Amino acid sequence: MTLNASGQPRLPLRRKLGWAVGDFGFNIFWQTLNLLMLPFYTDVLGLDARLAGTVFLIASLWDGFADTVIGAVCDRTRTRFGSYRPYLVFASPPLVICFMLSFLTPDSDQSGLFLYALLSQMLLRTAYSVVSIPYSSLSARISGDADERSSMAGWRMFFAYSGGAVVTFLMPSVVDRLGADQPYAYVLAAGAAGLISLPFFWLCFANTTEPARAVETNPEGFRWSAIGEDLRTVGRMIVGNGPLVRVFLCIIVSSLAFTMTNKALTYYVNHYLERPDLRGVLVPLALVAVLAFSPFWAWVAQKTSKRNAWLIANACSAVAFLLFWLNPSRDPVSAAVLLTGISAANAAYQVLFWAMLPDTVEYNAHKLGQRHDAKVFGLASFAKQLALGVNGFLFGQLLFAVGYVDGDNVSGATADGIKSIMTLVPLAGIGLSSLIMWGYTLDQARHRSLTQGP
Repeated sequence: MTLNASGQPRLPLRRKLGWAVGDFGFNIFWQTLNLLMLPFYTDVLGLDARLAGTVFLIASLWDGFADTVIGAVCDRTRTRFGSYRPYLVFASPPLVICFMLSFLTPDSDQSGLFLYALLSQMLLRTAYSVVSIPYSSLSARISGDADERSSMAGWRMFFAYSGGAVVTFLMPSVVDRLGADQPYAYVLAAGAAGLISLPFFWLCFANTTEPARAVETNPEGFRWSAIGEDLRTVGRMIVGNGPLVRVFLCIIVSSLAFTMTNKALTYYVNHYLERPDLRGVLVPLALVAVLAFSPFWAWVAQKTSKRNAWLIANACSAVAFLLFWLNPSRDPVSAAVLLTGISAANAAYQVLFWAMLPDTVEYNAHKLGQRHDAKVFGLASFAKQLALGVNGFLFGQLLFAVGYVDGDNVSGATADGIKSIMTLVPLAGIGLSSLIMWGYTLDQARHRSLTQGP
């Protein structure tokens, strides 16, 4: 029997893939929200860019509150299937329905469109979190070895961005085939994409288990006093878990800064390159680059450390963004090469975030005596959603500031402004996240001492 660095039996590839495959399904929804939803609001629904950005901000703030509650509920769930796995089966079909509802196109004024977009996105994000937080929490229970988790995170990102590439190609293709002017084209496209996600959730359920000993280290039972207990626990986690706080801060910065490139990508293809016909190629290409390089960054983390891998990725990312910024060409091939380089470097952040977060669960157990897996992942989701909400709001304001009103009659200056948005904001984020990650000390050796003793 082959042992890992922690002296435990090495996790079979089948079990890693059985868990990681679930993120293919999640990114059907997540990458749509991240890459396609804002252009849908501004160019199809006809919502003002500033209002569209405000929708993302308010919905993300709601999501952060909901994620914390969902995480606490999941930790206290007890079934014969475990605490987390049942949500993959029973909560995923309602997620598909909410996804379809978010692409209706009601005939209304700006106030009505804003209200529709806000309520439908809040509903979608809540349904998404009910499935995704239990899924993410499983990673801390499948393996207790830090290096194994890096490998798992690499495979997770491979499937995640495979799902993203599929949906960013599939939905525009279905809409084009049905006719963008058809009232339910986007709803049907969302339904087709959502149905594809379900088998991946069910495969994940069938191929994962939850050790009983890990379930028993979490609080049990639903009662009113548990609300106060959980809130106090969250406060103690924030004060006492330094590595967790650094991971939170880094994901806030990366979600706020680097996602600006993703949000601007459709606008960049349509208006800077002036090749909307290539939207279904260049947008998925960026995701394909991420999935191709995710295993590489997992390998770098195993060979060095997660902290060092993050800092190396920052250096690569800075070079790629600078080359993109300095390149004056509007040639699609040149743009594709540079965007691939940016995406290859940015792949590290998602891999390393999801690899570091489970390690902080054991640090939590060391400091507080309980793991609180789903609370950690719920708080992480809150941090991510808050940053993405601010990102969406800021992007909407910046679009308006560079003169973008709708998809028609976009000037050259506005197109240049879109390129500036997707370049300069991420460069600032690279510098800030490097400062935060410099002090991260929970490496493989320290994690091993926490879980096995000196």
